[in-house]
Amino acid sequence: MDEQNFEGKEELFYRYCNGTATPEERQQVDGFIANHPSAAEELEIVAHAVSVEKNIRELQSYDTAEGFRQVFRTIKKRRKRAIIRHIISRAAAILFLPLLLSSAVFGYMAFQKLPSGTVYAEITAAPGSISRFELPDHSKVWLNAGSTLRYPNSFEGDIREVTLIGEGYFEVQSDKKHPFFVTTVSGTKIMAYGTHFNVNTENSKIQAILAEGSVSMFAADRMETKLRPGEQAVYDEITRKITVSRINLYEKLAWKDGKIVFRNARLSEVFHQLGRRYNVDIILHDKYNRSEVYSARVTFTDETIQQIFTYLEAAAPIKWKLSTPVQNTDSTLARQRIDVWLK
Repeated sequence: MDEQNFEGKEELFYRYCNGTATPEERQQVDGFIANHPSAAEELEIVAHAVSVEKNIRELQSYDTAEGFRQVFRTIKKRRKRAIIRHIISRAAAILFLPLLLSSAVFGYMAFQKLPSGTVYAEITAAPGSISRFELPDHSKVWLNAGSTLRYPNSFEGDIREVTLIGEGYFEVQSDKKHPFFVTTVSGTKIMAYGTHFNVNTENSKIQAILAEGSVSMFAADRMETKLRPGEQAVYDEITRKITVSRINLYEKLAWKDGKIVFRNARLSEVFHQLGRRYNVDIILHDKYNRSEVYSARVTFTDETIQQIFTYLEAAAPIKWKLSTPVQNTDSTLARQRIDVWLK
């Protein structure tokens, strides 16, 4: 049988490795491997992924939140995201599928089968890029560089739930009978029925921004905070408090359109955003801790990082140096580094 025409190969390999294949299916796989030695490596990768998956099943715990919004009875808290990403990286040869993304931007998708039989997809936006895609209910999602979203291949039951690591912008299809939840690794949840909002989970302060519609943030033992358009809620996981403030929507949400907008932003925030957008390490040398004194009000679109720093150097008392990428021991190149000195 031709290797490329072996329909259902991944599914059959999966059952073969987790012991659920029938004797006939096992014989079919053995015969295929005998005729196509190159496929043995794929089978080995699947076997490793299945082995790690079994460990995940043992480690995963589920927490039931009773009476939570009265729209559902049980919410499963999913953890061990780092281990799941390990499965994806090791199984990349056969479990990754190409995504159809706007603006020629590429992300990565993998599928994981859970004991319930539900298939989950996990998408990661490539460093220095933005990924845009649709969920099974036709809701639209933008993932910022390096962010990851995990979701089921079909939404079943009373709720629609996804898990976010990093930053994502959501345009959710309206469905009042099936609320939409964005869950963080720590368990904080943002609930919407049909609206446009942004969630950022990059650090211990979880941020939710509402562009239009209505959302609620649930944290700290079901503490609820409702937002109005133009508001941002920040949950501090250390103090376990939520603060709400009015923000500049254009500045906060421009990233999804490929823009970087700063409105009186501190230099530390400017360098953080630039490093993420251009996938470079920006090291600030501020001997006298004066960086917080300076702020920036500027918009960048398609400028190169060299052009941006040339502009910044003309407007702020800084000097900078772009280092040549260093080759790692595995022959890959390390990320470029920009050193910035505050005069």
